[in-house]
Amino acid sequence: MVRFKYILFDFDGTVADSKSVVFSVYNELAARRSYTKIEAHNIEKLRSLSIRSRCRELNVPVYKIPFIAAYVIQQYGKSLHHLTFNPGIEDLLGNLAKEEMPYAILSTNAARNISGFFQLQNVPCPEIYTSSKVFGKHRLMKKFLKQKKLRPDEVLYVGDELRDIIACRKCGIPIAWAAWGYDAPEVLTATPPDYVLNTPQDLLQII
Repeated sequence: MVRFKYILFDFDGTVADSKSVVFSVYNELAARRSYTKIEAHNIEKLRSLSIRSRCRELNVPVYKIPFIAAYVIQQYGKSLHHLTFNPGIEDLLGNLAKEEMPYAILSTNAARNISGFFQLQNVPCPEIYTSSKVFGKHRLMKKFLKQKKLRPDEVLYVGDELRDIIACRKCGIPIAWAAWGYDAPEVLTATPPDYVLNTPQDLLQII
């Protein structure tokens, strides 16, 4: 039986169902910048592509990703009332609390958005660790390990994107991939996760 001392959760796509908000804000920007919009007819294809390939598909320069991410996060807070927990997540967090398993959110979204979401959902807000660097999660993870005086193998990260897996590989933290999130399984072929969660409750079987 694997026993972890701390669970870290990604926020968007993993904890919160934020796709409609993120895509709406992106599409507003896309209309002004002549990028391709994210719509029903191309969403599944985009989920199966790497970030670089998605940029080509959407006619978005790769170097613009940090600027787009910053814009989305800035506008995100206006639509918090449209967000919900992904099915089963609220029950999972309740079970972790009952089992006295510490958990936190580690995300590239803004802390104000995450705490605002938990407040609107009337759910106790866990610790929040954030970075404005889209591809800087590994540095944030290393900072968390140092602060909590934990070894990488004592922490499990739950995320839904290839970049989450890559970040975990850089600092040695095992990762459980959330199948209900943003990335499709096809993206993970070359860099598979340690565990696959088809439902949030699968996490309880791992820990």
